[in-house]
Amino acid sequence: MKPANWPRYMIEKRLRSGTVAYYWNPPIRDLKGGFTLDREPLGQDFSAACERADVLNMHLLSWRAGRNSDRTLDLQPGYGTLDWLVERYYRSRAFEKLTPRSQPGYRQTFKIILDIELKDGRRAGTLRLAQVSAAFADKVYAKVLLRGPRQAALCIALMRRAWKVVHRLHQKVVPASNPWVGVIQAKGAAEEIIPATREQAFALSQAIAEYGHAHLAAVPIICFEWLQRPENVLAGHLSWGDIRPTDTPRHVRIDHHKTGRKVLQPLEDAQGRLFPELEDYLAGLPRAGLAVVLTPGARGKPRPYSFSYAKRIAREARRAAGLPEHVTMTACRHGGMTELGNASLTEAQTMALSGHKTPEAARLYVKRTDAQRVTAARRRRAWVDRERSGDKSQNGSEIAMSE
Repeated sequence: MKPANWPRYMIEKRLRSGTVAYYWNPPIRDLKGGFTLDREPLGQDFSAACERADVLNMHLLSWRAGRNSDRTLDLQPGYGTLDWLVERYYRSRAFEKLTPRSQPGYRQTFKIILDIELKDGRRAGTLRLAQVSAAFADKVYAKVLLRGPRQAALCIALMRRAWKVVHRLHQKVVPASNPWVGVIQAKGAAEEIIPATREQAFALSQAIAEYGHAHLAAVPIICFEWLQRPENVLAGHLSWGDIRPTDTPRHVRIDHHKTGRKVLQPLEDAQGRLFPELEDYLAGLPRAGLAVVLTPGARGKPRPYSFSYAKRIAREARRAAGLPEHVTMTACRHGGMTELGNASLTEAQTMALSGHKTPEAARLYVKRTDAQRVTAARRRRAWVDRERSGDKSQNGSEIAMSE
């Protein structure tokens, strides 16, 4: 059984040499219908194959949309309603570019708003877009606020985004005035991810390994040290070929799939290795396939972990080891980012390692800690001492000159 994040229309085939190769195989009905791209070999690198398959799938979806999808949707009942707008957003490139991990959450959030019951018993999704006013958006926010300030803020943000995207594509149907802009939101404590310490990240790794998942145990350390998102590691976006490849044997290629950035991370310098613990652990793992992290294969051949299954294993291992509940694979990445702040790295240095596109995005992950405050206070103290020392020297010189 293929994992949920396996690209559609990508198939695998075992070659005579015993290695696995990947191919993109579009449906015959599309080929007969006029689609011009045929079956394409994707190579033997799982992460590169997934990336290329995603591009080909987007091309196929775009062809389908231009051929008949737009016309079919616009002829259905509900054209020009809130339901229609959200469905249009689902078919946009803005939604297609989201990670497989994010899309279900978006759909669930939109469903919360669309299923709100109006006074006359109708669903909110049946409202015509012209009826969706700023006052209605305020009422929606008040209703979803009962689910918590974070959920309410997410609902408004996604509806604002969907309205903006679909208006650009259908300006004659979607009003230019976005009713979801300017909603006054309550001040609530957002659920902030507590970063894991280095000791906790390695303890989680050991707990997962003792639970019988040696390859999955590499994820907390990879997230902490190389700052790759856990869903990217689990999806196969880190292959054995990415670690000290032949063309750059002193580096590792880190694919930050969410931002589209690929970081060529040095693994050593003149003083020695930079990530010895992680490299030593990976060196002891058997290579079960192209991807670094694969299931043990107890119920079939090794395959990528689904994110939900990996989280369940990590949760059970964490509790068995007595680790705090906040120590998750995601918290390990946040912990690695926070360690950069503790090490007093500049924003440019932090972004060079994390693959973030803007300083604002990187700052969200570098949590404020006592170590950073102590460093700042110590530098301030040093400045004060230098100033005082300078004043004394200057005063002494003045006295000597007066004498």
